[in-house]
Amino acid sequence: MYRKYIKALTASIILLFAGCGNEYNSYNPIPDMPVNYTLNIIRDAPILITQGGYLSITEPNKQGQYIGYGGLLIFYGFDNNYYAYDLSCPHECQKDVRIEPSMAGVATCPVCSTKYDIGFGSGLPSGGESKYALKRYTVMVSGENLRVTK
Repeated sequence: MYRKYIKALTASIILLFAGCGNEYNSYNPIPDMPVNYTLNIIRDAPILITQGGYLSITEPNKQGQYIGYGGLLIFYGFDNNYYAYDLSCPHECQKDVRIEPSMAGVATCPVCSTKYDIGFGSGLPSGGESKYALKRYTVMVSGENLRVTK
């Protein structure tokens, strides 16, 4: 009987802690769309050389390039890493409702006013209605070339 009590108590504690943590949902409502975008940082986007520099892309620059659901946001983070996010606000989940980034490392939705932290790659909401993080994509850098994929 003592063993059953310990097992039940352990299971309860595990469930309790599994439910704790951040209040944000790991599910992302932004639809999965193809992402494959390449650019030369020096030639195509010199703003990305500066920390806090960003590039919003709403149209592919070449045939065979894909930019996700609402477009791409590429951000040069304060930790010297590049991050890429879908431009669509996950709270509004509409292709044409796009976040507006700033060099301060915050992107804001013009409709729901949610602010998202983009400066260190989290994409988490820091204020506003959304409980969803921005949809993040993979960034690979090779020399001056940057590639964003799913």
